[in-house]
Amino acid sequence: MKVNKTNAMRMLDSAKIGYEVLEYDLDKDLFSGERVSDLLGLDYAQCYKTLALRHGHDIYLCVISVKDELDLKKCAKALGVKNLEMVHVKDLLKDVGYERGSVTPIGAKKNKGIVFDDETDNFETIEISAGAYGLGLKVNKEELIGFLHAQVKDIVKDEL
Repeated sequence: MKVNKTNAMRMLDSAKIGYEVLEYDLDKDLFSGERVSDLLGLDYAQCYKTLALRHGHDIYLCVISVKDELDLKKCAKALGVKNLEMVHVKDLLKDVGYERGSVTPIGAKKNKGIVFDDETDNFETIEISAGAYGLGLKVNKEELIGFLHAQVKDIVKDEL
């Protein structure tokens, strides 16, 4: 099937960053990062979700593996702000330019800063959303982080 290019793909093409398009078919009511990972046949630790957070009027993006939970205090410290709150699902399209299930760190409408969890250090390539529901991108982590001028920090809750 011919996949229509998303803005994220066009931006990676412009930056000459290679990627592999991964497709999945999943009812939006059943969406979860783990289910997408299962459908793609990838380890949960290698599949990443992008979370949009707000500090005042500023929007920040945090990229963590689908198996992890964001630690808001660690994330705020990494981004140099006092506190952060999740952007409500109903506000994602307006504030970030993507809907739930398609949020990607590439080409967000508003973006004051991006931080990837340091677990990405364990992988050469990671999977992120392509910016459209049903599409993922397998991309070189180092190239992506460099392109996005992102930080890499420990931003997830510690396992007990």
